[in-house]
Amino acid sequence: MSSLMSYIDRLMQPVLKRIVMNRWNYTEEEFELAGRVGFFDVLDLKAMSYWIKAEPICSSHCSGCHNEGRPLYFNALGLLIRHKCPPFICIHGLSQISPAIYSYYDHMLRRRDPNESVFRHITCTDIGLEPGGLGNNLFRITYEKMPVWEFLRFMLTMSIYLFIRNEKARGDCFAVRNAPVTGGPPLADYRDLVPLTEAELKPFLASPDRVKRLDAIEKFKDWRIIIRVVKAQACIAGHQEGDEFVVDARGVLEPRADGQGICMMALHKIWGRVMLMLERMIEAEGKEDDFTGSIFNLPMNCFGAGLPLGSCGEILMQVEVRKKDN
Repeated sequence: MSSLMSYIDRLMQPVLKRIVMNRWNYTEEEFELAGRVGFFDVLDLKAMSYWIKAEPICSSHCSGCHNEGRPLYFNALGLLIRHKCPPFICIHGLSQISPAIYSYYDHMLRRRDPNESVFRHITCTDIGLEPGGLGNNLFRITYEKMPVWEFLRFMLTMSIYLFIRNEKARGDCFAVRNAPVTGGPPLADYRDLVPLTEAELKPFLASPDRVKRLDAIEKFKDWRIIIRVVKAQACIAGHQEGDEFVVDARGVLEPRADGQGICMMALHKIWGRVMLMLERMIEAEGKEDDFTGSIFNLPMNCFGAGLPLGSCGEILMQVEVRKKDN
C-alpha cells in the first residue's frame, strides 16, 4: 500500500504543480521562487487529505458563537473551510490561530506529526467577562484526517485550476504604484528625528500620515508608553504583578532597568494596545491630552494561554502614558 501511494503521488506531482501554478497565477520562474520554502514539495495527496481543527474547549460568552463543539476548520493550505464553520467568525479568535498554522507548516516540512506541537492551545484576544471584557475562548489546535467526502469536495474545488488560471491572483498593486513619493515637508525639519537616509526620508515624508507620526514622536519625546503587568500566574519568564515595560513614542521597546528580558509571548499580544496609544499620541492636540479609556483599562493577556492547559502560564497587562522620569 505504501509503494502504491508513492507511485500515485509521483503521478500526481505534475497535476498538483499545474493546479498550484494556476491557483496562485505563478509563472514557471515564480513557481520556482515560491518553491524555495519546500511547501509545495510536501503538499501531496496525503497532506491535502488532512485539515487543521481549532476546537473551542473553554468558551464563555463568545460573541462569535464559537461554542464548545463548533470548531473552526482549515485546509492544508491554511484556508478557512467556510461551510464547516459557524456563520459568523470572530477576528479576535481567528487572528491568534495564525502562529499555530505556521507550526503545522513547520511540522509538515520536517515530516513530523503536527499534533506533537507543544503550542497547540490558543486564547482569543478578549480577556473575558470578569476582568472587563465581553467573553473569551480557548482553542485547541489539532490535525485530523478529513472524512472522504470532505476530501473529495476539496479536491473538486481545486481541480478547476487544472483548466483555468486565476487571473485575479495577480493584482496590479495600483495603490502602491500610484502612492506619492515626493511633495512632503522639507527634509531638514525631520532629518534628526529618525535614522533614515535622505533617499528614504524623502518618500517617507510624502505621506501626511507618516508626517503625523513623526510630529507625534517629537511632541511626546519626553513621554513613555508603560506596559504594566497587573496579574501573573506561572510565568516562566519571571514576570510578576507590578513589572513595567517601557516603550517610547516611536514604538521602540527600551531595555529594562533591571537588565531582565521580556517574553515574546507578552509582546506579541500587547502590540495592539501600544498601537492604539500611538494613535492617541498622533491625534493629541497637546502633551496633556487624556490618554485614558475603557479599552486601555481592559487587561490584555499574553500568548501563553495559562494553566492548566497552556504551554506555559499567563500574565495580564495594561497600557498607560507617563512622562519620562528625569
